Amino acid sequence: MDTNEQFSVIKVLNNNAVIVDDQGDEVILIQKGIGFNVKVNDIISPPEIDKMYRLSTVRDRQRYENLMQLSNESLNRVIIDAINYIQTHHNQQVDDRIILSLTDHIIFALKRLEDGLTIRNPFSKEIELLYPMEFKIAKTVIEKLNQQLKVNFPDEEVGFITLHIHSAINHSTIGQMHQINEVIQKSIQIIEHDLQIEIDKDSLSYARFVRHISFVVQRVQNNEGYERSNHLENVLKQQYPLCYNIAVKIMKAIQTLLNKEVYASELVYLTMHIQQFHMDSTSV
Repeated sequence: MDTNEQFSVIKVLNNNAVIVDDQGDEVILIQKGIGFNVKVNDIISPPEIDKMYRLSTVRDRQRYENLMQLSNESLNRVIIDAINYIQTHHNQQVDDRIILSLTDHIIFALKRLEDGLTIRNPFSKEIELLYPMEFKIAKTVIEKLNQQLKVNFPDEEVGFITLHIHSAINHSTIGQMHQINEVIQKSIQIIEHDLQIEIDKDSLSYARFVRHISFVVQRVQNNEGYERSNHLENVLKQQYPLCYNIAVKIMKAIQTLLNKEVYASELVYLTMHIQQFHMDSTSV
């Protein structure tokens, strides 16, 4: 971005990043060479800035400063390039805190790679189904990181990066997204056990169920519900008693996992999805 503004330097992070005062707010400025030969309290007026990040809390700024001590300028440049790619390839505003979350994740992902450690991501398929656009962007980000850093991140990292992108776009927490995955996993375990089937994770029925469960969790988290259809519920209960009872079991499991009430209106659509799995298994 072009700028004619003047900034007072609060801290130099490295040659390419400084923390400055911007009308009383502390912001991080990213630009090649912006911190070279610059000292605290210097007034700088860079003609161009790659990116300005506002980390609103002292804790976030301190954490980012600490991460800079664990990194190096070439790695920081690669990370900023990755963030720029995310911001230019998604049509929604990306929260500035992505510079913190993604820098943290990539630094420690590299450390795990150096130490020969791999963290398994059991929810990669579900993450791809829930956040297809973010997953596609994350896949390219990992390819760029592999090429620029001359490493080979495991495929699991695509899912992890996807969560950070989605979190930065939707202002949700990684914890909230993990809750969705946990509910999906528990629900599938119950269905497979009680129907004595193995669900095809590549099927359209599974994709629809995953998306439905994500909406259920969001409604529960937001204390939302919709009007209960007693007639339809009674019909499903009579025609598909096994699937209905499984839906009840899943609803109780969701209440336990989220520690919140689940509206009984969720039973109808849960039963219908479970019945679809049952039909899929008998038609094979």
